Amino acid sequence: MKDLDWNDLRFVVAVAREGSAAAAARALGVSNATVLRRIAAIETDIGSPLFDRLATGYVANEAGRTLTLAGESMDAAIADARRSIEGKASALSGTIRFTTTDSLAFGVLPALLLSFRAKFREIQVELLVTNNALNLDRRDADVTLRPSTHPPETWVGLRLLRMDFAVYATANAARPLDAAALDAGDWLWPDGSLSGAAASRWLTSIVPHERAVLRVDSFVAMQAMAGTGLGAALLPRFLGEVDPLLKRVADAPREASADLWILTHPTLRHSPRVQAFLSHLSESLRQMRGRFEAPD
Repeated sequence: MKDLDWNDLRFVVAVAREGSAAAAARALGVSNATVLRRIAAIETDIGSPLFDRLATGYVANEAGRTLTLAGESMDAAIADARRSIEGKASALSGTIRFTTTDSLAFGVLPALLLSFRAKFREIQVELLVTNNALNLDRRDADVTLRPSTHPPETWVGLRLLRMDFAVYATANAARPLDAAALDAGDWLWPDGSLSGAAASRWLTSIVPHERAVLRVDSFVAMQAMAGTGLGAALLPRFLGEVDPLLKRVADAPREASADLWILTHPTLRHSPRVQAFLSHLSESLRQMRGRFEAPD
């Protein structure tokens, strides 16, 4: 068996993580044929298959799991070394990989990133917009800003404010919503990564699923759909209150709220550029608390 290197292992790790050659190819930025060819070559070299090819996708067998763990360990070691080096860098320059949700990226971040750019012109921000939580340990991002009730204990950061929710609809709705009977109107239903949020659990407890006319995995998309009159939506106040097409029908209780956190990996907490970014966003967002939190 020839020696395996990281270029071999990264293909095994990608297929194991993604569950298919096609998805692994997208993650690696190569062709599907390249992934299939590399996996076949590795299996030939070690004399053993690595995956069970099932109708639902690729599942690593014992040999595949062994190589996947080795690859993930190398990946983590490389990421740790990179973070350690970057964490000691003294210059206010370089790149910050920053991830947040679409609602925050759309609703509040444009002005904040503009003012950050004005103060720190040598720092480049790579913005990754996704409603799925990325893994800071794998260097998917350096800094994350997102609502959470239980942020990972291994990450460091600040709780910035409380994100409150309310029910919004338009007067042009096909079935107008009554605040006294929320279960009687048409609804846009939080789906996908939004379905596990405290706000979604509250909505599920008071409105039957049958009232859903559309399931949506984005608060930004839900806001736009609600503005057409398609149905009512449970939205963060910072989105709903500023939309001229919507009116607030009812406030959600505090049990539906979430805390907004800004977090980074421990090895980056002392990086000057990361500190500058954390401080700028933290101070700016706390000054906007009134847009997020309902009056007491």
